[in-house]
Amino acid sequence: MKLLAIDDNHDNLLTLGALLKIFLPEASLITSQSAQDGIRRARMEGPDAILLDIQMPGMDGFEATRRLKSIPSTQHIPVILVTAHRSDSVCRVKGLECGADAFLSKPIDEAELVAQIKAMVRIKRGEDALRRERDSLEALVARRTGELLLANKELKENLERFAQSEARYSRAVRGTSDGLWDWDLKSGDYYYSPRWKELLGFADDELLNEADTFFSRLHPDEVARVQDALDAHFSGRAPFDLELRLRTREEVYLKVRCRGQAEWNTEGEAVRLSGAITDITERHQMEEQLRQSQKMEAVGQLAGGVAHDFNNVLTVIAGYANILKMDLPDDSQHLELVEQIAVASERAAQLTRGLLAFSRKQAMAPQQTDVGEIVHRVEQFLVRVIGEDIQLKTELLPERLPVFVDLGQIEQVLINLAANARDAMPRGGTFTIATGLQEAGAGPAGAAGAQAVIIVSDTGKGMDEETRNRIFEPFFTTKEVGKGTGLGMAIVYGIIQQHKGSIRVSSTPGHGTTFTIELPLVRVETSLGEDRVMPLEPPSGTETILVAEDDPSVRNLVEMVLTKHGYQVILADDGQEVVDRFAVHQNGIGLVLMDIIMPRKNGIDAFDEIRKVRPDAKVLFTSGYTADFIQSRGMQEGVELIMKPVQPLELLRRVREVLER
Repeated sequence: MKLLAIDDNHDNLLTLGALLKIFLPEASLITSQSAQDGIRRARMEGPDAILLDIQMPGMDGFEATRRLKSIPSTQHIPVILVTAHRSDSVCRVKGLECGADAFLSKPIDEAELVAQIKAMVRIKRGEDALRRERDSLEALVARRTGELLLANKELKENLERFAQSEARYSRAVRGTSDGLWDWDLKSGDYYYSPRWKELLGFADDELLNEADTFFSRLHPDEVARVQDALDAHFSGRAPFDLELRLRTREEVYLKVRCRGQAEWNTEGEAVRLSGAITDITERHQMEEQLRQSQKMEAVGQLAGGVAHDFNNVLTVIAGYANILKMDLPDDSQHLELVEQIAVASERAAQLTRGLLAFSRKQAMAPQQTDVGEIVHRVEQFLVRVIGEDIQLKTELLPERLPVFVDLGQIEQVLINLAANARDAMPRGGTFTIATGLQEAGAGPAGAAGAQAVIIVSDTGKGMDEETRNRIFEPFFTTKEVGKGTGLGMAIVYGIIQQHKGSIRVSSTPGHGTTFTIELPLVRVETSLGEDRVMPLEPPSGTETILVAEDDPSVRNLVEMVLTKHGYQVILADDGQEVVDRFAVHQNGIGLVLMDIIMPRKNGIDAFDEIRKVRPDAKVLFTSGYTADFIQSRGMQEGVELIMKPVQPLELLRRVREVLER
């Protein structure tokens, strides 16, 4: 007989042990001084009865009883609660509700203790015996029931196997998206499922179940390959699994995967071939999209790699060109030459921005504007792009179509499309830009919101299907070597995607081309007015500006622009030097103009240290790197940032704005 006593009072446990040695010598006693440990010992030892004190710190006897009765391995062990008062009926009621089986009151009567223990142990052993008998009977019933069920199942399977096989085959034929076929090599009989015929555009009764149905619709280039694959499969050398082209009702070829499995007789002769065809058009489209995205990623990596250095060079070229333009008198013979330098540098900057937008690495500067205004803004440039022998027509809706876009990027889209249209009309023609409105849920994509539509069309030579399918691929071009990069339409596609829009092309040879651009329409929250008028005179000032730039050419240009317009300039070559110079001149510095990516310490870290010295310090960051590269260096939203290449007038304006805040 094994007993477990749980009491936080060590003297009580010693007294109980002494009583049991005298009055119940056959019992072995296990003791525990906490409810948690007692529950653990009960699960581990499996005693015949548990004596549990009610008053214990932490978990009392009632909660311990409740937990013991909730655990499968201990719920059948009798629990005798030891109460402090013999007449405490409230404790007894609560103990019974928790699952207690008996009660003892302190001080413990020896005779009652022994009687209670023997009664509980006797009840437990009787219940254990009943449970064992019940479990044995249940196991026997379960075993016999299982044997009967198995015998019944085998009988049913033997009776219904053929019917189930036929039904399964019939359901598979009706429900599969594949087209099934079966060829009896001995009799020559063929079977094509309705789905097989449906994939080719026919009803079940429109194609005969014969060999010619397959072989006459097989692309001529595939016949020999199919025959070789059949011979190899029948000889056991290879599986029959090919990608083929089958002619449809519309006289176009459907790309399918055709696979089959032969059956051989005991002599090793192939007697049957069964299989399926699967339409793999969607898979090919996904593979094509993957190749497209990989090309885009490659161009994006290339563009991102050169963007910083290229933008620094353009900053210098455009900066000095604009300084010259501002300094030259209006009647100077050099003014037009300087203007051409500025225009060329801006075109180069647009190309860089376009490449980065195409690869989704360009930080956009979106603003709310009207689609019609965008067309009006770019109209004068389009006339120069397409030439005098091509008529430019615009068909704009009278109502406003507000969109949230980067003006420069959308203008570049229209310029690129105009350049393509010009090349498609070498003998002249008409180039048309129209605007429209597409309501929510309309259109091929079923857009959730209303869309502003820009339709760009030409009367040029058009495109065949292969060109249409590849028009947005990077590096794809139909122009002669040296006359096209193959990036113009890819840039257009990337810009529209970055604006959460879509672009479609429709064209047939000899009948021109139409591009349809859809951009999300926005709710007008502010009036769509004219663009902010730039000041006629460059803004100037007298504050001291700390300029941190690691490129000497850019640093010299910025110093010249700022000093020319009244500012005092302190120069730094890298991130650590700007921190050191700020520490020396901190009280006199009105603004830190700092590149983000610099040697020794980047601009973000440098500004963190500057803020420790002077929390109210103002900073205007510059960068020629891509948006994702900047963000990887810890750039946070909301900071003042101006992207290279930057014009001197824009730089002066932004410097003044930050200083005056």
